[in-house]
Amino acid sequence: MEEIGKIVELNGNRAKIEINTSGGCAQCGQAHVCNPLGQNKKVIELKNTINAQVGDWVKIEIKEKNRIVSILVVLGLPIFLFLIGVIAGHQISGDKMSAILGGLGLILAFLIAKIINNYLIKNDRDLAVIKEKVNHVA
Repeated sequence: MEEIGKIVELNGNRAKIEINTSGGCAQCGQAHVCNPLGQNKKVIELKNTINAQVGDWVKIEIKEKNRIVSILVVLGLPIFLFLIGVIAGHQISGDKMSAILGGLGLILAFLIAKIINNYLIKNDRDLAVIKEKVNHVA
């Protein structure tokens, strides 16, 4: 999947890119995952491998494999750990413990997702890449 976005900020070798969700995102079946509030724009941060500057329009590529992995981490892991917590809590002590452990499972899942994200950023393994500068057609 490819998207077009505008560089809005540079931070060292990383660029913040604002993407209008009217392109490939609008056609994606999982758009509600990345954009649950239905906003028209989203900002992502990627390694600036093409030396783009603030104001440049760039083409971003997201590989299908990476989309699937990110969906599993963002959706699958929280659901899985929530269910494990609920089942374990119910086995231990009933409804109250089930709710507590389910909530802890969700918190743990989000912490794991944050750790994975930080690891990917630290090791320059972004899920998307900036491919090239483009002329933006409004």
